[in-house]
Amino acid sequence: MSFFLSWIKNYVKNPLELGAILPTYKFAANLMTKEIISNEKTIVVELGAGTGDITKSIINRGILPENLILVEINEDFCKILKQRFPKAQIYCEDAKTFFTKRIFNGKKINYIVSGLPFVAMSKAQKMEICELSFDNLSKNGVFFQITYFIKCSFPVEIINKKNLMKRLIGFTLLNVPPAFIWSIARRN
Repeated sequence: MSFFLSWIKNYVKNPLELGAILPTYKFAANLMTKEIISNEKTIVVELGAGTGDITKSIINRGILPENLILVEINEDFCKILKQRFPKAQIYCEDAKTFFTKRIFNGKKINYIVSGLPFVAMSKAQKMEICELSFDNLSKNGVFFQITYFIKCSFPVEIINKKNLMKRLIGFTLLNVPPAFIWSIARRN
């Protein structure tokens, strides 16, 4: 089954789990990853990796596949990710479980790229994932979030609690639905 057909099948079964009508187009994926600076030690976690359209853009930025950690709750999509990105570390579980089960042995994550549908989550669930994300990000780490509304879906309570700042990176009409890309990072 093609990536696209798998997406449609899963969207019909559980639209809130996917959060978007169609997979992210390359224009939004490239916008989402344009600020990633790579070297041989850069670690990137992608939350809600889907069928790998944003993942491909992350790799195109020069991230080594073995330094790429993909987190996806959907089992069908995990199978696709394992075929497309055999060198990446792939975890077929939700983001909260991923962060609570993993210890990064002193290594901190440089970037988190999130396609998670925060607007479809409870406030408590969203806040917990965002707080866990920043607990595991390096001091200069950045969290990128795609949303389909002009308002940033990252919880303002976590932004205030962790002394973070949010910034709209850009917007593209060349996505269905049109996408807004936000970066969230610590204030220096």
